[in-house]
Amino acid sequence: MTNPLEQSDLTDFIELLELQLEDRITVEQFEQFEETIRSNSAARKFYLQYVDLHGALQWDLAATADADRAAEGLPQTADRLPVAATRGDVDQTFSQNRTARWAAVAASVCCLVLVFVVSGLVNKTPNPGGTIVVDTPPDEETLQPIEDNGSGTLVADAVPAPRNIRPAQLPNVGKQPGEDDSIDRSPSNVNVATNTQPTNSDNAKPSSIVVADAGSSEAVVAKIDRLIQAGWTDNEVTPSKVADDSEWIRRVYLDTVGHIPAAEEVRTFLADNRQDKRSITVDSLLDDEDYIRNWTTVWTNLLIGRSNPREVNRPALQKYLRESFAENRGWDDVVTDFIAAEGSHDENGATNFLLAHVNNQAVPATAITGQVFLGLQLQCTQCHNHPFNNQKQDEFWAFNSFFKQIKVQDQPISSNPRVRKVALVNTREGGATFYETRQGVMKAVFPSFEGRSIDASDYVDRRAELARLMTDGESPQIARAFVNRMWQHFFGAAFTPQVDDMGPHIAVSHPELLDELTRQFVRSGYDTKQLVRWICKSEAYNLTSRFNSDESNIGDDPTLGNEPLFSRVYVKQMSVEQMFDSLLIATQAHEVFGSSWDAVEVRRQEWLQQFVMAWDTDENDEADLFDGTIPQALMMMNGDLVDLALGSERGTLLSKVARSSASEKEKIETIALAALSRMPSRQESTAVRKLIRDSASRSKVPADQQLAMRSGLQDLFWACLNSNEFILIH
Repeated sequence: MTNPLEQSDLTDFIELLELQLEDRITVEQFEQFEETIRSNSAARKFYLQYVDLHGALQWDLAATADADRAAEGLPQTADRLPVAATRGDVDQTFSQNRTARWAAVAASVCCLVLVFVVSGLVNKTPNPGGTIVVDTPPDEETLQPIEDNGSGTLVADAVPAPRNIRPAQLPNVGKQPGEDDSIDRSPSNVNVATNTQPTNSDNAKPSSIVVADAGSSEAVVAKIDRLIQAGWTDNEVTPSKVADDSEWIRRVYLDTVGHIPAAEEVRTFLADNRQDKRSITVDSLLDDEDYIRNWTTVWTNLLIGRSNPREVNRPALQKYLRESFAENRGWDDVVTDFIAAEGSHDENGATNFLLAHVNNQAVPATAITGQVFLGLQLQCTQCHNHPFNNQKQDEFWAFNSFFKQIKVQDQPISSNPRVRKVALVNTREGGATFYETRQGVMKAVFPSFEGRSIDASDYVDRRAELARLMTDGESPQIARAFVNRMWQHFFGAAFTPQVDDMGPHIAVSHPELLDELTRQFVRSGYDTKQLVRWICKSEAYNLTSRFNSDESNIGDDPTLGNEPLFSRVYVKQMSVEQMFDSLLIATQAHEVFGSSWDAVEVRRQEWLQQFVMAWDTDENDEADLFDGTIPQALMMMNGDLVDLALGSERGTLLSKVARSSASEKEKIETIALAALSRMPSRQESTAVRKLIRDSASRSKVPADQQLAMRSGLQDLFWACLNSNEFILIH
């Protein structure tokens, strides 16, 4: 149990924090600072909040300093010094700005202290579950202000670390996955390849799932299984049972094509007795047009967010991604297109990634390129050296120097002057990039990536060189980052605590597996579909999300800060896009919108925007409000889309079921299959039929009895759509 950070210790901690950020800390002070962060989660949280605010204030200070320097005729931070400048330091101090700088720092400390007290972090016992991995304290030399040596090194190698019927009234509808209930949901425990019952019990490790596949793909899957099983053995963990067919098909549809399967697709899959039906389904989904649409949505959101920043042409970017995923282009080629893109934002969709982030000296472009493509959090070193690894401030700006040649150019349209058209132009400008240290010293750096520098003359296309360096080698960081992100997408947890933070101070849960998958991914030609195929056909992905009945793997829960062992598939929240598309699939409400894809897409975008909030920050941040909050729950219960889906309009699933000649039992089964991708249990079916019949028996007029039947089915559908079983991916 860690000790709370008492109010009396707060001042000392802040002083050590300032000394560390100013590179004025001694070895003894650093050891004290490090031990406090290691042992006290309250101090750790305060530190992270402070550093975040510190980085934002640095930009405001830079803007103020530029204004002061301009007034005194001094060069501004972003100004180019003479080309004759060498790679050595450009020593210029700005002592006149220290008063403003320290005033802003003092204000930030006051704000953070207030947050610290209000949030209950002071005099409160922290959660002992979190840990932080810290490198060995630096020696005396590295504690001094670092002199720029003209080259940056981005360290990329990670180190191993109702209405009338409420959900409660329906037996087991709305239960959390893994929650004990009376539904007969025991998994089929079929072997993926043979459809045979395994011999293991909950207390015995299951034999490896055999996947019907040929060639190297089968060998890669077998290697994944062996390495995951080794983790179970080392940690004495018994994995969960194999997921039943209903759970598995719903999960693989959501993860691969972005929505739940239709009722008839589930019915067909459950009736299929082929031994390799799961393998066949995976291959089929990879060829589905919704696979293209889903991954286009995923990567559009990762690259530019959901809120169309600045002059970005979102449709053009989506078109580029659709074509890339449809052709299954190598991921290295796609990344190269984004990094080295030139041209109009509507003619070359790849330009829109950088166009969204080239503001503020391309600092957002630098940071987001690191996060999305390299899985590295570089923005911390924008203002100072990294506190817990050897990444330096000059490395951030050496990486930023690759984006020095970007220019956004207006291209007026004579036919419609009100429409703005922009292009990404490469200026081929050479020379150094300049930045200011926390001590007010101006320094110069030249483009460098992972210790490899390039020719900094005017004739070199820096972004093309960066793309070459990023994709070079047998195991480049872009491949590691992509594998880590894809694993997190399918399993609900990455090999690292944060999918976009694979820095050298971060422990990897399965380093050998990450290395192996990275090598195989590169050897496959960066084949995205092949990587998805390996993951979906692995033993671990075919397990249920439920804990064992004896709770022998209950500790395998990354949400508690534990290292993931993948002895089960972790439950995760649907994205807002997955929710919208799954509602349409379940209810067939899109039939009411019209057959046009554009008409459906308009409704989709209108629905999505209510959950997105853009922040006017240097990093172009935005918030996704679709996270299980009360507004989201109210929208699901009473929103226009749900009301439309459960209305009387012809074309919806409910309308078709209510008007069909099927039996009462078959109608209930259809609704359960549509919403939950499974057949209702005997208890559920009996309870629903009783409620419907009790309601109908109170009406003597046949028309009223039919209305009562429809109302009962409507309430059943409403309850299913608002249950955790529908909203969560499990």
